[in-house]
Amino acid sequence: MALGNCIGYTRFIYRTILVSFKSYQRREPSMNTTAVGLFEYKNDFFSISIRESEHRPGSYIFSSGVSLPKFNPICWGRTGICSNAAFKGLQQLRADVSYFALQRGIVTKNADFSSEIERGRGDGWYQENALLIENASPKVVEEILEFSARDLVQTVLTACHPDVTVPAGSLGPAAMQRFLESQGVPNYREVAPPPIAKPKAA
Repeated sequence: MALGNCIGYTRFIYRTILVSFKSYQRREPSMNTTAVGLFEYKNDFFSISIRESEHRPGSYIFSSGVSLPKFNPICWGRTGICSNAAFKGLQQLRADVSYFALQRGIVTKNADFSSEIERGRGDGWYQENALLIENASPKVVEEILEFSARDLVQTVLTACHPDVTVPAGSLGPAAMQRFLESQGVPNYREVAPPPIAKPKAA
């Protein structure tokens, strides 16, 4: 496999040390799998992490977050007032992951705490409460990770670009980022339709 095709899709055999960067630093898109039960898919638009629970072996904690500013060039002005397709897509993701897992005989439940991934990425980063995936094999967790990335992006696109679908095949984080960037409008604020005016009292 050529080096260029490996960007964003790397498999590690031993423990990976995650280094936190300040919010202004660009992060390289990456998809990581470790021998200690950590599965990640992240780029500048969103991040999904599934890590094995320290106190419940065989169970995993699903965490997810999106950068609302990064999605603005794609979504701005294309949904209802006070509505954000990326925000709604992340909320829908938890339900979709639960259903995907249930079809494979796996139970999920609310982990009752906020996702801890990507803290400090700056304004506009939104993350949902974590989800506990019980009694799942690493193979199924990998399937959930790949499904989650495609599902999140397609949910967002369906809301604001109904005619656009995520390309077929396996897309690593870097490829997904390039695809999302291709859907954005540089001057999205200027070309967006005006907000719906409130009706005036008679």
